[in-house]
Amino acid sequence: KLVYTLLIEPNLEAIMAILDTKLLPRQGSALAKGHRAPNRNLVLLYCGVIAALSLGSNGLNLYLDSQIGTTGGLDGLGVRSVLQTIQEVLSYINIFFTPFWSAGFLFDMVNMVRGESPKCGDLLEGFRRFGRVLFATLYEAVLTISLAVSTFLLAMLVFSFTPMADRFLELMLPIVSDPNIYLPDGSLNMALIPAEAITMGSIPLIVIWMVLLLAACMYLSYCLRMGPYLMMERKIGGVAALFESRRLMRGHKWQMLKLDLRFWWYHGLGVLVSAVCYLDVILALLGVPVPFGEMTMYFLTLGAYCVLLTALYLWKKCDVDAAYVLAYEAIAHPIEDAVAEVE
Repeated sequence: KLVYTLLIEPNLEAIMAILDTKLLPRQGSALAKGHRAPNRNLVLLYCGVIAALSLGSNGLNLYLDSQIGTTGGLDGLGVRSVLQTIQEVLSYINIFFTPFWSAGFLFDMVNMVRGESPKCGDLLEGFRRFGRVLFATLYEAVLTISLAVSTFLLAMLVFSFTPMADRFLELMLPIVSDPNIYLPDGSLNMALIPAEAITMGSIPLIVIWMVLLLAACMYLSYCLRMGPYLMMERKIGGVAALFESRRLMRGHKWQMLKLDLRFWWYHGLGVLVSAVCYLDVILALLGVPVPFGEMTMYFLTLGAYCVLLTALYLWKKCDVDAAYVLAYEAIAHPIEDAVAEVE
């Protein structure tokens, strides 16, 4: 207790400051600036690999499309099946690769906050901890799918037993009253039901479902927020880390939400940069003509996305990630632990 009084109590305000979401962004920026050169190299390698993988997989996918077009008829059925299987695998490469690559970057940020210089070789740490990252990712996917199904059923109940279903009934009643809409076995011939009627009548159902799903997914994401940090810091399994995250986040969800709102501009820029990747699709939907061919426009938007993402990450990613690591340190290693050890 004497050591606590002499050493810890005078610095208690400084130690507790890390819990203040107003100070975390500045503390994160200060830490990142102390490792500016290693951070720059780390971000360049991180984004360079993502860009090379995206451009390479999409280029190979287009090449396979051209090869599939030359394998018509029954003679080319086997070759066509193999090429289509390769295309399917390519479509999942980025989805499979990203969690492990991101985990390695997070490992570097945790080390940076603790005073170590980031190392490019540590980007592979997520692959070294392959099992735990894989199981955590799969567990989160299962939970998200379960939420999607359960919220849809709840939305159906709300929609069915409220006046919001009246519009749907008004549109469908004339259709189902037509005897020609039924098959010989008495079931509805869904091919004859206008898709516009179903879509217009189901808009309230879709809105209710999206609101419920968004709320449920946000709550789930905050419950599991500390999972990646725990996996990178401790020798703990992926699912166990997510369960531990739920325990740690009790009483801290509002703090993390406030910290997210502090970085609204960063997350907003991230959304805009991601939208650039689909600029060719957006322009096509809006009917805006472009002076390039479809394939050229596709790779131009993909290239622009990679460049803008790298610029954004070079500017602020390390600062923002350091602030989140500081928040994790405050939640996972609170001042009470230090006091208990001294006592």
